[in-house]
Amino acid sequence: MLLGGSPRLAEIAHELKKDWKIAVFTCKRQLEEVLDAKGTTLEKYLEENKIDYFYADDINTSKEFTKRITPSTLAIGIGEAWTFTKQTIDKFDGRLVDFMGIRLPHFRGGAHYTWQLLQQNRMGCCNIQEVNAEMIPGAFDSGRIIKRKEFFFSAGARTPLDYFNEAGLEEKRFILEFVEEIKKGLEFRPVTMEESFSLYMPRLNTKKHGFVNWNWETDEIERFICAFDDPYVGATTFVDGRLVRIKKAHSEFIDGKFHPFQAGIIYRIHNNAVFVATRSGSIVIKEILDENGVNITNQIKRGSRLYTPQKYIEDAMLTQIEYDTKGIKNK
Repeated sequence: MLLGGSPRLAEIAHELKKDWKIAVFTCKRQLEEVLDAKGTTLEKYLEENKIDYFYADDINTSKEFTKRITPSTLAIGIGEAWTFTKQTIDKFDGRLVDFMGIRLPHFRGGAHYTWQLLQQNRMGCCNIQEVNAEMIPGAFDSGRIIKRKEFFFSAGARTPLDYFNEAGLEEKRFILEFVEEIKKGLEFRPVTMEESFSLYMPRLNTKKHGFVNWNWETDEIERFICAFDDPYVGATTFVDGRLVRIKKAHSEFIDGKFHPFQAGIIYRIHNNAVFVATRSGSIVIKEILDENGVNITNQIKRGSRLYTPQKYIEDAMLTQIEYDTKGIKNK
C-alpha cells in the first residue's frame, strides 16, 4: 500500500502496479492536489491509470485500510497526512514505513525546500524510516532510519520547483530500489537519529508568509523571492496600492548601492525586466503577477515603488500554520 499524496506517490504507484498488487490511501485534500502543469489531480491520475484508491480523514478507523493488512503487506507513507496509532502500527509488525526527502533530523517540520533555499542549503537526502506513534506529519519525524542516501542539488537549482524536479529522480529510484530489496528479502539495520543534530522549521503558507521586506540586503531579498517561486504563487508585495506576486528574480550590482529610502523604487524597465533598488544593489524581476496569477509586468511603471506595509511582515513572522486532512486548520 502507498499512503499519502504528491507527484512522487503517483509515479511510484504507476511503476509498482506492473508487478505488485497495490492500493493508494490518501485524504480528500491530497486527492484534489494538482500534480502537473496540465492540471491533473491525483484523483484523476489514479483513475486514468486504473489504480485502486481510497481516502480517509482518519486512517486508523478506515475499514478499507484495515482489511487490507496481511502478514505480507508493506505500507509506504509518502507525504501522508495522518498520525498512526500504536494499534495500527502493531498490525504491520514492522512493515509500516515512511519516506522522507530531507536530511533527517535536519529540516523537520514543513516547507523543507523553501527553508533550505533561504539558508542556501543544497544537501538532498532520501530516507526510509520506521513509523512510530510519536511521529506527526509535517512536524516531527522520529522513526529509526532503515535506508538512506544523500545527494546535492545543482548550483542552477534556484526555486522549490527546481529542488522538486532534481529530487524527484533520486526519490523515485530510491523508493523502487527499496521495494526491490524487500522483494529479495534483504535485511536492514535500523539506525536511531542523532537528536543533537536536529533542526525544526515550521510549515508555511505562501499567501500568509511570502511578504517581501525591502529593507533586507539584496541577496536576502533574492533568496526570499526564489524560495516562494514555482510551484508556489510567488513572493508578495504591493505596487501603487495593488497586491502583486513576484517571480523569476535575481540580484545585480552594476548600478551600485542605494540609500534605504530608495529601496523598492523601480528605477529601470528594460527588455521586459523590472529593476528595483535595494540597499546594497538591485533586484531584477522578470515576472509580476496580480492576485489572480495574471502577468502584469507590462503594466508596471518606472518610478513606482514596491513596498510591503509593516503589518503584513509582522503577521508573516507571527503566523503559524497547521494542516490536517482537509487543509489549513487555523485559517
